[in-house]
Amino acid sequence: MLSRPVKLAVSAALLFGSSMALAIPFGSFDPRSMAMGGAGVAVGDASTAPLFNPALLSMTREDDHFALVLPTFGIRIADPNKLRDSIDKFQAGNYINNFQAAIDKLNLDITNNNVAAITADATAVGNNISLISGQFAALSDKPITVDGGAAVVIAVPNDKFGSAFYATGSVATGGLFRYTDGPTLTALATNATNCTSANPLSAACTSLKSFNTNTLSSGINFRGVMLSEIGFAVSTYNLGYMSWGITPKVMQAQLFDVPIKVNDSNQNGISGNDYVANYSMPNLDIGIASYDNVGWRTGMVIKNIIPYTLDFKRAPVAGATPIATGQTLTLKPMARVGVSHTTSWSTVALDYDVTSNDPAGFESSSQYLALGGEINAFDWVQLRAGYRMDLANSARNVTSIGLGLSPFGVPHFDIAVAGNDSEIGASLQFGVHF
Repeated sequence: MLSRPVKLAVSAALLFGSSMALAIPFGSFDPRSMAMGGAGVAVGDASTAPLFNPALLSMTREDDHFALVLPTFGIRIADPNKLRDSIDKFQAGNYINNFQAAIDKLNLDITNNNVAAITADATAVGNNISLISGQFAALSDKPITVDGGAAVVIAVPNDKFGSAFYATGSVATGGLFRYTDGPTLTALATNATNCTSANPLSAACTSLKSFNTNTLSSGINFRGVMLSEIGFAVSTYNLGYMSWGITPKVMQAQLFDVPIKVNDSNQNGISGNDYVANYSMPNLDIGIASYDNVGWRTGMVIKNIIPYTLDFKRAPVAGATPIATGQTLTLKPMARVGVSHTTSWSTVALDYDVTSNDPAGFESSSQYLALGGEINAFDWVQLRAGYRMDLANSARNVTSIGLGLSPFGVPHFDIAVAGNDSEIGASLQFGVHF
């Protein structure tokens, strides 16, 4: 027979599995959670309760009376197709400058009527076009993801009335290289073939010598959101074995959709404000949790109860008022369920994203199953390990480890790292618990 906490988790998954849609991946940069694979919805920790599940404020350890986190920092970078390495190789090859130098030589020889060199110049331009086209094709559609966050928490757990104030700031962004110059380079390659010393004033030669690499439009498009929250979580324990929690909060979102062309370093008049859209809106998180007398906890949380659809914006020309691009970011309710078991020396936890998370940037969607554990040595040292499985993309499965130090059980210092061959994350935190 399933225990009551396990039944609650299963029932929640069935209830919300077909109706909830997610927008930004559920997660926190809390190092205890990161080290345990990302689990936290059913872990009785006052310092992370407002970040994961406000109901846990009424379901922590009996000797927990106050928690201060000041602060938590974390970052995660995912580069599944080695875009950074490809860009480094592209820059080391000096392809753009070599291309422009070949065009400049052709232009000079045509201007100086050095007819004998024109065919060779045009051939050199054509060779550079082939090299650049191949490099752009190799870079094309390779995504990179950068997530980061920070948080401050003040929590007073209590089974009758728990409360916590928190403030967070996070960024979720994705970059993707777009190869948009294919037709232009194809036409130039044809002109390079047709430009010969026999007719240096032909349209083919004129087209080549007048081309400037500053007009290339290929490059990386960064799209994402900087999200800040300020909230006050409250909870109470009732109905026999369940606690309930709610977090009214204010969210501020700064959406950005920034194209960075291969030659942007040569352009002027580009302002960050040309690509930013700002929004402010109220929202709510709600959660429930249960606990039995043999150490089992179960939790369920729905974050961002009020849905919003936000527009990405760009200025039509530098300095103008940004207008909607037609791309949107949807903030919809995010549901997660979790189960944990705790003893005086150990914790094991499992979390499950009920539905997949659509990305804020260009990366693929995600749906996480998080499993982790902790060994607690006399409340002084905590060793943690975990595994985060992405059910939508196995390439983003990561292993994690972490360490907690809490001398005398009051000050806490925690650190965690997580990663695989293409993703790396790290988090650290200082806090006080008593």
